Amino acid sequence: MISADTICLLVTLLILFYIWYRYNYGYWKRQNIPFMTPLPLIGNAKVMFTLSNSFFLYLSDIYKDAKMSKAAAVGIYILNKPALVLREPEVIKSVLIKEFSKFSNRYATCDPHGDSLGSNNVFFIRNPQWRELRTKISPVFTTGKIKQMYPLMIEIGFELESHLDSHIRSGNSFVTEIKEICALFATDLIATIAFGVQANSLKNPNAEFRQQGRKFVEFTLGRAFDFFIAFFYPNWVTTMKVKLFSPELSSFLRRTISHVITEREKSGLIRNDLIDVLVALKKEIIAKQEYNQVTQDMLAAQAGAFLTAGFEASSSTISFALYELANRTDLQERLRNEICEALVAENGKLSYETITNLPYLGMVVDEVLRLYPVLPIIDREHLPKNGESQFDLKPYYDYTVPNGMAVYVPIFGLQRDPKYWPNPDIFDPERFSPEKKKLHKPMTYIPFGNGPRNCIGGRMGLLQTKVGLVHILKNHYVEVCDKTPAQITFDPLSLLLHNKGGIYLNVVNDGLYERSAKM
Repeated sequence: MISADTICLLVTLLILFYIWYRYNYGYWKRQNIPFMTPLPLIGNAKVMFTLSNSFFLYLSDIYKDAKMSKAAAVGIYILNKPALVLREPEVIKSVLIKEFSKFSNRYATCDPHGDSLGSNNVFFIRNPQWRELRTKISPVFTTGKIKQMYPLMIEIGFELESHLDSHIRSGNSFVTEIKEICALFATDLIATIAFGVQANSLKNPNAEFRQQGRKFVEFTLGRAFDFFIAFFYPNWVTTMKVKLFSPELSSFLRRTISHVITEREKSGLIRNDLIDVLVALKKEIIAKQEYNQVTQDMLAAQAGAFLTAGFEASSSTISFALYELANRTDLQERLRNEICEALVAENGKLSYETITNLPYLGMVVDEVLRLYPVLPIIDREHLPKNGESQFDLKPYYDYTVPNGMAVYVPIFGLQRDPKYWPNPDIFDPERFSPEKKKLHKPMTYIPFGNGPRNCIGGRMGLLQTKVGLVHILKNHYVEVCDKTPAQITFDPLSLLLHNKGGIYLNVVNDGLYERSAKM
């Protein structure tokens, strides 16, 4: 029998919990900010526990919620912590550009003590170290340097063609999960321009570079927990010993970068790639007598960031493009004809200037990135410098954002808003014709972010995507098959945009360029 004291204690605890719940989850109501109704203890994070949706895509569902259609910002709770989802383009512009100094850090963080590879890469590193690092790495991504790396990309493009042809043993077509082929291509391309090595993934899909890339995006409960802490409760990363890269991938990155830098120093070879920059950084650090394990990890961290982000972004964009083109044969034919005419005019090898300026290819890639931005959100932490005023939401709301609050820009929702994009779920490259691009509302198309902390490799990623599409569509076309999904269903377990179950297409060799070149 339960004693009276026990009952009294339970009632007291329930009362205290109720008071805490009403106060904690009444924050946005007290601030007069539109908010999503939370659940006790988990707030608005139900999808993370039910695995029914990616939380990042859920933020776009909040953006699209009919009740929030006129809201400039929406209050949410991640477990018990309040955060903001921005909807109004002018507010987004202020956060990413106008008042960037107050939002110069991502909210997501890696452990600076126990995860030097994670915390020192250009994606996660915090200001002011971020600004210094970005300044030193930026020369890799100038137009001149990208142009110098272009011949390396073309070599991998021809290897991609050979890989496709090797699958055709009888007849002239084969069914494949197209994302994996795109990932093999992107891995080889990133390896050569970021690491200065031949990964040979297209020749050997089980090569170490590709295996490590697979493991980075592979879902496990442990990885899911680490990413949850890093992105939503960053103050716990040290206590929970969270690491961005697994011990195996960390060892691979350290070993590979150390070997490549040593070989580059011995040979004195200049390839105009990331390794050249890392060699220069190492010399600078040694001159200051500061070279140690942490600084070695800083060098490896940059290559790791470009491997994992670079291969995933390009391969996803190419595979989504091929899916949409397979469903619109008329648009695919138009693109292939443009590519083929340019190839014939330049004897089968497009110049850097030509591939970057093919009008319809550019329109197709831009539209794919509108529908499928690789990372569907941008996260920022509100943290003004000493002496700076705090950011407020006037004239929309009389609310001042507190220090340390997470602020999210739901790119996926923004880029599929019918207010800015008529029939937003329809693949229509004409949206990006020169005439229509002039009509786009600023800050409603930001697949690579915007402002000082936009994606440093955005232009490189666009070029990689275009190289991949050119070399696939040059002599091949794609079509739907029995295994092709009727519609894209995003994998709720993925941090980035992936179709659940993959994207299967039939790849057909029709020798379009070969035939055209003989005419």
